[in-house]
Amino acid sequence: MWGTYPAQEPMLQQARALFRAEEAKDLKSLVASKIEDIRHFDVEGMERAVAICNCGRSGSELLASYLDGHDDVIMIPMLRSLRIYQFFECYQSLSLHDKLIAFPVFQTDLFQGDFPIAAADYYAAVKALFEVYGDRSLEFLESRRTFFVFLHVVYCVALGRRPASPHPLIVYAQHMWHDQLARRFVEDFPQARFIHTVRDPITNCDRIYDAWFPSSGILATAYVIRHLTISDIPHPGMESHTRAIRFEDLHLHLEKTMRAVADWLSLPFRSSLLDSTFNGVPWVVKRGTISFSGARPEQAVRNTRNISFTDQGLLFAVLNEDFVTWNYPCPNIFKHALIRVLTCMLVLLIPMKIEIIAARTSIKQIPSRGFRYAINIVAQSFVCRVGIMTLLAVDLGRRLIFGKKVLELL
Repeated sequence: MWGTYPAQEPMLQQARALFRAEEAKDLKSLVASKIEDIRHFDVEGMERAVAICNCGRSGSELLASYLDGHDDVIMIPMLRSLRIYQFFECYQSLSLHDKLIAFPVFQTDLFQGDFPIAAADYYAAVKALFEVYGDRSLEFLESRRTFFVFLHVVYCVALGRRPASPHPLIVYAQHMWHDQLARRFVEDFPQARFIHTVRDPITNCDRIYDAWFPSSGILATAYVIRHLTISDIPHPGMESHTRAIRFEDLHLHLEKTMRAVADWLSLPFRSSLLDSTFNGVPWVVKRGTISFSGARPEQAVRNTRNISFTDQGLLFAVLNEDFVTWNYPCPNIFKHALIRVLTCMLVLLIPMKIEIIAARTSIKQIPSRGFRYAINIVAQSFVCRVGIMTLLAVDLGRRLIFGKKVLELL
């Protein structure tokens, strides 16, 4: 279900080797200090949790970065908590201790990259955790919820932070729209909330294509449309626990937006909610020759570089509920069902600009890659064309016949 992951035994051996050097050090005083931090947490009472999900290139990491410095929040930065449930289900036979020391090997950038923590602090936090909780029942220690909570607690303690309350809000980067992950999260935290970040669908289509084409090639064009048509709704059964915020508001109306987020999550507003950081370090984003951290109004401008005029009309027609509900500019004429159907009938047969760009880019590689590659490109282009037409036609039909309640803004 989760794809291919490292074999258990080699991964565990690598984890033990990683921490063997730390184990040889005199960590008594470090562990003792971590024990006091571990005891600060009311693990059984940690019921507050929020999953941050994206709708394309819509700022889910940016939102998380604003929550990072709050004194009543614990989180594992960037997307490093993305695969917690996958890890747990792939390596269920490991003990809690082995899961905790293996996860940094599985998620390879905990101790490196832009926002690292020290391996010695992490290992000391694990040892401190078992000093405090090692005598608990096996049922408690081996549960999925316990692993999820303890992983966040260990990371927080390793980072040297102590939250304001013993039961802080856990911020989890679910990131992708994934019903199975959402259901597992709610099973562990019945009162969990979901915040989805959304973006102007035209700009979003443009930006998703730019991000996905290098790894997916021509197939990226169909993946983009599929994502736009399925990720604009709450997870089933979680509508009352779900709200959305706009990417543009994180750049244009930051304080107002973060005050609303804090209020919905029952967090006191702090000035740190206006700082974009991970592990207390400013998150610097690079766009070509430009670097910035936090709000940048230029990011909120509609981008049509990879979107033609006819593509815009098609997106206005099919995704009209998204534009209207999320307050994005859209010609008023597309509120009429007949106009939406006629637009779709007239424009749907025309390849989208992202399809043309992808095909041209791939064709340039034919001389160096040969005949078989050329046949593959033709086949993939045909599959994508049929897939895009089907996805958009079916989604429009579903919206007009049954209605579609898209994500509600906070």
